[in-house]
Amino acid sequence: MIKISDWNSQVVAQKGTRQTTAYDMRLRVLLNNELIAWLLSVVLLGVSVLVAFLTKNTYDSGDSILHFLFARAVPQHPENLLDPWAKPVFTLLAALPSQGGFLGMKLFQCVVVAVSARLAYVTARQLQLPWPALAILFCYAAPDYFRVQFSGLTEPTFGLVLIAAVALAVTNRPVWSAVVLSFLPFVRSEGSMFLGIWTVYLVWNRSWRALPFLFVGYAVYSFVGGLVLGDFTWVFTKNPYGLHSQYGHGLWGRFVESMPTLLGWPLLVFAVLGGLRMLWRATKLREWLQPLFRAELLLIYGSIVAFIVMQSAFWAFGLFGSFGMTRVLVVITPLCVVAALSGLAWLSQLGSSARVRGLIATAGVVAVVVMLFSHDYTYQAESGTNVGWRSTLHWRRDFQESPDMILADQGAAWLKNHDAGYKWHPISFSHLYFAVPMDVDIFNLDAKPPLTKDYAPYLDGVPVGTYIYWDGWFCPVESHLPLELLQKDSRFKQLWKGSIPMDLSNLAGPTFQSVIFERVR
Repeated sequence: MIKISDWNSQVVAQKGTRQTTAYDMRLRVLLNNELIAWLLSVVLLGVSVLVAFLTKNTYDSGDSILHFLFARAVPQHPENLLDPWAKPVFTLLAALPSQGGFLGMKLFQCVVVAVSARLAYVTARQLQLPWPALAILFCYAAPDYFRVQFSGLTEPTFGLVLIAAVALAVTNRPVWSAVVLSFLPFVRSEGSMFLGIWTVYLVWNRSWRALPFLFVGYAVYSFVGGLVLGDFTWVFTKNPYGLHSQYGHGLWGRFVESMPTLLGWPLLVFAVLGGLRMLWRATKLREWLQPLFRAELLLIYGSIVAFIVMQSAFWAFGLFGSFGMTRVLVVITPLCVVAALSGLAWLSQLGSSARVRGLIATAGVVAVVVMLFSHDYTYQAESGTNVGWRSTLHWRRDFQESPDMILADQGAAWLKNHDAGYKWHPISFSHLYFAVPMDVDIFNLDAKPPLTKDYAPYLDGVPVGTYIYWDGWFCPVESHLPLELLQKDSRFKQLWKGSIPMDLSNLAGPTFQSVIFERVR
C-alpha cells in the first residue's frame, strides 16, 4: 500500500520539476478510485435506505418473514440462535436489528449489501482490473440483488461472507480467509460446498497453515451446541433437509435461465465475457504461475460455476429440500460483478486508443443503468420459462406490498375489529406474514397451535376457540390443508372471506383467497 509520507518524499526529491513519474500516476489513480468508490458507496447506500423506508414489499412472504420472526424472537427464545433451519450465524447477526421490526431487518440488509459491494471493489482493485469502483455500481445494478435487500432472507449475508473470504484471499490473508469461510455453512447450508473449493486453493498455494482454520466454524458451533443442547454432533445430526425434496424436481436449465433476472442482460453479457477471458488466460502457462490468477480462477469463477451446477443438480434430482427457488443465486452476485468488470475491460480492448476504450466502457455502464429501468426483454425458452422476466426494476411490481400480504392485513384488521379480546385466543395459520399484523409469537405452541402433524392436516389438535387463517397458497402447499376440509367440518365456523387479484394490474385475472374460521366445538 502506498504511504503518503513516501509520496511526499518523492515530491521533495523532484525539487519542483513538473515531470510526472509513474509512481505519481499510480498514486493518483489509487486516490481517485478510492474517492469514487466511497462516493458510490455512500450515495447508493443512501438510495437503498430511502427505498427501505418507502417499500412495503418483503421480496417474498414465506422464508423472508420466517427468518425475520426467528431473529426477532431471540430475546424470548434464545434457542433460536442454534436452530439449523434458521441458520445460526444469520440469526445472531440479525437478532438486534430485527428488534426494530421489519424496517430494522431491511436496514440491516442494506448495510450487508453495502459492505459486500465495497469488498467486491477491493477484490477488483487487487486483481488490477480497470475502473474497480464500478464493481460497487454493478452490485446495485443487479436487479435481484437490489430487491433482496428489503427481505429477511439469508442470501445477502451468505454473499457477504463469501466475498469477504475472497477479498481476504486475494489480499494475501489466507488464514483469515479460511476462518471467515468456515462460518459460511452456518449462514446457508450450501456453504459446505465452498470448503472444498477453498481446500483446493489453499493446497495449490501451499498455504498449509491456513487449512485447519477451515474447520473453525464447525468447531465453534459444535462446542456451543454441545454445551447448550447436550449434543456435540448436532450440526450433522439435526440437518433440517432430507435427502429427497418434498417439492419434487424440475429441469436442469432452471437456474441458468434465471441469470438475466439476477444480473440483468448487460451485466450478464459482461460476466460471460469475463468467463471467456478467464478461459483464454488459462491457455497461457505463465498465468498459472501467478497466485492471483489461481485465486481468481478458483475462488471467483470456480465458485460461480460450482454453485450454479450444484443448485441445478439439487433441483433436477429433487435433493435436499430444493424448491427450485432461483433467488438463491443472489449469493454469487458480488462475484459475478467482478467477472462482469473483467468482461467489460476485455470488451473495451477492442478500442484502438485509450479514448476509444474509455468510450466503450462508458457505453457499457450506460447500458447497465438505462436497461435497469426499461421494460423486461424476454423470450420463451423451450422449457416454458420466460427468460428475462424481472430483469429490470419497476416500483409497482417490485416494491409494493404483494397481494397475499394485502389480504392478510385485511383479514387481521377484520379479526381485531371482530373481537377486541383476540389476544386471548390461539391463532393458527400457515401464512407466516399473518403473525406480523397479529403480533403472534409463532414459537409459542399455545399461542399458535400447529395445523399439521407429520406433514398431514391435524385439526383435532386445534383447541376450541382458536381462530384459523386459511390462505390460498401456504395452507394447501405447506400444510396440505385444502379449504374444503375446514368448510365440511362442523367444528369450524366460517367468519370472514376475502379475495384479491394475484396481479393487481389485471383485476379480471385469477384471485388469491383467504378465509377466517373459528373452532366452536
